[in-house]
Amino acid sequence: MKNILIRKANLDDTAAIQNLNHELFKLEKKKYDSTLVTDWPLSVDGKKYFRNLIKNEYVSVATDNGAVVGYLAGSIEDRGAYSLIQYGEINNMFVNEKYRGCGVGTALVKNFKKYCASKKIKNFKVVASAKNKTAIKFYKTMGFGEFDITLTTPTK
Repeated sequence: MKNILIRKANLDDTAAIQNLNHELFKLEKKKYDSTLVTDWPLSVDGKKYFRNLIKNEYVSVATDNGAVVGYLAGSIEDRGAYSLIQYGEINNMFVNEKYRGCGVGTALVKNFKKYCASKKIKNFKVVASAKNKTAIKFYKTMGFGEFDITLTTPTK
């Protein structure tokens, strides 16, 4: 893994995270989900979303010589009174293409799992597009397995 540092994100990282999430949205829209609004990450609402996560939930960044090259945004999900467990959920994650395959994503996920363990959370969740075989394979190597299946159909 190059000279990568994984650290907790701060509000100064917001624009870099928004730009990476914008890249994720463009990729997802092109290959997996045509319903995405690709400019949402760069919008005022997108900025509020990431600033809120940085302040109140979990966001870490991967940096190379100070430049943000990847991020992971996560949260603790409480399923309410009907379930006995809480989940550490990866809300979204993206690593610059140039840095894929060298352990950056793995380091981001491992850091999130450590954070969750410090909060006594032992279960993890991530949602990936069913057609995104690369992401699914990656998450499976990180110990994730299939649990729920969401089926959709367009309205007529």
